[in-house]
Amino acid sequence: MGASLYEPINVYKPIGPDIGIVDGPFEYLTVGGVRLPLPFTTRMTIVRLSNGTLFLHSPIKFDEALASDLRRRGTIRHLVSPNQFHYAHIGEWSKAFPDAITWASPHVRQRARARHIDITFARDLDLSPPEEWRQDIDQTLFPGGYFKEFIFFHKTSETLILTDTIINIELNKMPEPWRTATKLSGMYYPRGQIFFGMLLPLLLQRRKANASFAKIRSWRPKHIVLSHGRCIESRGDEVITRIFGRLASRI
Repeated sequence: MGASLYEPINVYKPIGPDIGIVDGPFEYLTVGGVRLPLPFTTRMTIVRLSNGTLFLHSPIKFDEALASDLRRRGTIRHLVSPNQFHYAHIGEWSKAFPDAITWASPHVRQRARARHIDITFARDLDLSPPEEWRQDIDQTLFPGGYFKEFIFFHKTSETLILTDTIINIELNKMPEPWRTATKLSGMYYPRGQIFFGMLLPLLLQRRKANASFAKIRSWRPKHIVLSHGRCIESRGDEVITRIFGRLASRI
């Protein structure tokens, strides 16, 4: 069995009040300039803010039909890179929506330059949410060394928005040998786990890690959106306690 997508792709799927996801096409991991034969699914989260503008988290490959649909839902105003691995298509969206603000995560500018990707970031994300979305979305920086990422919480829908912090791959959507490798890593549905690349940095950054854990737990999310794998549709706070609580006890 080969890899499969979360069909339909490039279609807005509502998941709560003023929030939805769009599943995108496959992307491929490139190491040392070589594209690995490992297809992984992509997912963008869209939040309609109180002022009617749209917050696009981890934009997927630009699609004109999708863009037209989003125009009818609000003004695309924020194009957000949550970490230095989810940014590559922001330039495409920025060209189509030049008035949108492009938001940079740590080290994303350097990574884009190194890979000759044409993108200009206007502003930087900070530990506290900016005025533009503070009323609707809270945020924190999740420590993870090279893999650190910004995590967001949409208040109205009680939804935690993650990128790579938790991986929850459905094994039947993966081809071999990647299916076996994913199973060995433990990052598969319904277990879901913190991305293994973050584990050691978290252990070395105990103070920051515990502060981030505490803030995320205080939100008590009902739902969790993930970029890779199956989203968590209910009892999100229990999942956070299971995954983060186990790690917190070790640090």
